[in-house]
Amino acid sequence: MNLTLLTTALALGALGLSAPGPASSSAHSVSLQDETPDDEKKPKVLKLGVAVPEDFTLPDLDGKAHSFKDLRGKVVIVHFWSDRCPAERHADPVFKKMEERYAKAKDVVMIGIASNQNELGAKPEKDADYSKLYTNLRKKIATVGYTHDILIDHGNVASDFFQARSTPHCFVLDTKGRLQYSGALDDDPRGRKGDEATNYLNDAVAALLKDERPEVTTTKPYG
Repeated sequence: MNLTLLTTALALGALGLSAPGPASSSAHSVSLQDETPDDEKKPKVLKLGVAVPEDFTLPDLDGKAHSFKDLRGKVVIVHFWSDRCPAERHADPVFKKMEERYAKAKDVVMIGIASNQNELGAKPEKDADYSKLYTNLRKKIATVGYTHDILIDHGNVASDFFQARSTPHCFVLDTKGRLQYSGALDDDPRGRKGDEATNYLNDAVAALLKDERPEVTTTKPYG
């Protein structure tokens, strides 16, 4: 779902899906040691090769703060997620399989970010009872069976920083927090390819675990 046209998207009830294609790639087997992170400046928007600031923090559904500093040392899969976007009908089962795949991995972590303001509602007061909030998100999480953290992005702070424009829009960070992949989940937005689909996130993770740049670094997100 387009995160910048929420009202229109909800009124239409569905969005057309277009097949993504690789927009940019790097030579395979290039060591990540060639890149020097710029930790002294806080970027206004995240770009390839640039690190998410360690103090970038988002709350989960229970109000607990999660900092990207705590994710350093791990390859991080980030997906912007919606409880009602039609594209998630395909994406949710794929993410669930990925969650199971990396469940025992000590060096890979998945996080989802909910940025659809119509789904989130008003930002909670400091003394809010979080157990009574985000009921629609909690219900969807339980239905899908997610166990990875879903973080809350009131005000589109995270979606603006990551330049996420739809759900699912996906990103992969290396162990130093640098963006190494941005775009679609896979090359199967209509969910017709099954096991034949190319999962860009899994491919990026596999490369990064070998301290290499992903062969495909950007694709067109769908949703």
